[in-house]
Amino acid sequence: MMTIPTRVPLSLALAALLLAAPLAGANAEAKKKGAPAAKKPAAAAKKNKPDPVVARIDGTVIRLSALEAARAQLDPRLANVPLARIYRPLLEQVIQQKLLANAGRKANLHKDPQIVRQLALIEDRLIQSVYMGKKIRSTITDEKVQKRYETYLKTQKSGDEVRARHILVKTEAEAKAIVAALKKGADFAKLARDKSTGPSKVQGGDLGWFAKGEMVPEFDKVVFTLKKGEYTKAPVRTQFGWHVILVEGKRKKAPPSLKSVRNQLARTMAREVFQAEVKRLQKLAKIRRYNADGSPMPVPGAKGAIEVGPGLKGGGPTR
Repeated sequence: MMTIPTRVPLSLALAALLLAAPLAGANAEAKKKGAPAAKKPAAAAKKNKPDPVVARIDGTVIRLSALEAARAQLDPRLANVPLARIYRPLLEQVIQQKLLANAGRKANLHKDPQIVRQLALIEDRLIQSVYMGKKIRSTITDEKVQKRYETYLKTQKSGDEVRARHILVKTEAEAKAIVAALKKGADFAKLARDKSTGPSKVQGGDLGWFAKGEMVPEFDKVVFTLKKGEYTKAPVRTQFGWHVILVEGKRKKAPPSLKSVRNQLARTMAREVFQAEVKRLQKLAKIRRYNADGSPMPVPGAKGAIEVGPGLKGGGPTR
């Protein structure tokens, strides 16, 4: 089946960057000669007209908005590059696309049934995207995000966090020897670097800050009973070996800021808006579903029923 590309090829995007440097040189040369720089058409036209003509092909007009639309289809790494930097190569690409499209229309390809069907699908997807985008933007306000954040905070566990170091060894005898060395004034971090078998040895056994439940139970149970500056006088055994633990700090767990979780909350809310809108439209519509062979698809719980309306629960509508 024939497919229609909907994005500018990556090779074009890369070519645009490669051509950006020569364009910069052309701009400088143009300034020396008193001629307008390559980026002037877009900048000047934007100031004087909302959507100026940037090219004419026979009787076909190409406007600045066509270039802006093409830039939006570039690889995400290049989509935010200023238009002035890629103006000329992007203009040439749009001209090439229009030339090829015009040639295709002269060959009546725009009447090809496969292309007509694909264009209809693309149109549906575009309309759906714009429709839901507007719905989501009008529904998810700053006030609603703030309220969702306040609800989210109530679900977050509060409690203590500790910052600790540990020295992990294979045997209890080794662990007791380390405890004895600490009693004589040995430096914990140095002992960890010299004796520990755990990956944190390179940081002097530093495990950073963590909350209850983040460590294995045996370790977790002991570490939260220690005071700041205190180390275990008796080694702690876990599945990994024998630990000597030092607590370096204790604090209350800080709740996540709105800024840190805003995008996460907004995505969840957008998904809820989408699901609610689909459900609303399903209740308003009469939907008939069919199997791949064209036979009616029965509705669960209703023998032989193929027409559904208000109250249907299940999947979304099909075309």
